[in-house]
Amino acid sequence: MEQRDNVIHYDIVIVGAGPAGCACALALKDAGLKVALLDKQTFPRDKVCGDAIPGRAIKTLKNIDPAFEAAFRQFPKKFATKKTALFFKGQAITFNWVGEAYTCARMDFDNFLFSLVKENTDTDILTNCSPGDITVNNGGVTIPIKNSDRILTAKLIVGADGAHSVVAKQLTNKTVDRDHYVGSVRAYFTNVGGLNNDTTDIYFEKRFLPSYLWVFPLPNNMSNVGFGMLSSEIARRKINIKTAFYEFIAQTPELKAKFKDATMCGELEGFGLPLGSKIHTLSGDRFMLTGDAASLIDPISGDGIGNAMLSGKLAAAQVVRCFEQNSYTADYMKGYDNSLIKAIGKELQTRYKAQRTLSKMPALLDLVFFAGKNKFMKKIIQKGL
Repeated sequence: MEQRDNVIHYDIVIVGAGPAGCACALALKDAGLKVALLDKQTFPRDKVCGDAIPGRAIKTLKNIDPAFEAAFRQFPKKFATKKTALFFKGQAITFNWVGEAYTCARMDFDNFLFSLVKENTDTDILTNCSPGDITVNNGGVTIPIKNSDRILTAKLIVGADGAHSVVAKQLTNKTVDRDHYVGSVRAYFTNVGGLNNDTTDIYFEKRFLPSYLWVFPLPNNMSNVGFGMLSSEIARRKINIKTAFYEFIAQTPELKAKFKDATMCGELEGFGLPLGSKIHTLSGDRFMLTGDAASLIDPISGDGIGNAMLSGKLAAAQVVRCFEQNSYTADYMKGYDNSLIKAIGKELQTRYKAQRTLSKMPALLDLVFFAGKNKFMKKIIQKGL
């Protein structure tokens, strides 16, 4: 690592050490590049989330290095998800998962990925570090570190710093679009009754369609319980989402029974979900955005981890191409945009259309429950899980 005074030079700086940033760093492990990974916090650290880990995340680990997938399979702090139970109007129906999925607390999962980076790469890891005013010019990227005299320079920067990405705010004109953004709350509970470790529970309530409340089982008798709504609907209906969360539990007979002896651990915390239902700026001169910073969350399931990790891997592939061709222009960076859109663009748009259809025609949910009683139709629905 070349260093002069307070200026530290890298080939690439990745901002954010969550799933997208760690996936990018892991995928660059054999690239022969000087890589820095920044995060504003120290690990292990919590990340407010639904704690569902989709199969795409595990597949991405395998594609980077089969040893990483094997390490996750040995990781004990998770439950395999085999089923999802839906509840609506006193009815319940259970669907089997065709693909692979897990529940795992984000503090544990993110620390697992972070540990993989520390143990398997030469990445310089800088925690408790936040970027100041980022500048980009023909010579590269300059990233001063807040509350420090340190300055990082690089040929490229990858923004993997979440829904409130500093990189996205500074290098693009991205703003929150309430029609493509979900406001959510989440709390941890112990001793929620009637749960199965291999089953995630989803509850619908007519007032809040197409939104839902989830109850996801975790090890140590813990559960992740959350509720989210499209931000435009929250504003239009003047809904206090924290109040709605408690009302949902108190006024749903199945939930009221399950939470009779439950205890909340910590506070009910809010978080935002930038949906992948609208294509935002993904890259530009000497930068790429990944994960929540690129707004890649599934409009139906609310899952962002799988797409985040895939985007981190694809960003790493673009980094390698950039250094091979010595080209870092916005036009050349479109290679990343194209590969990401090819991989998940159609899927996100299909899921968005399904979300909008359900919001306009909530009676379709009744049809899902009716169709779920038919074995043939149930198999078709399960393929979408």
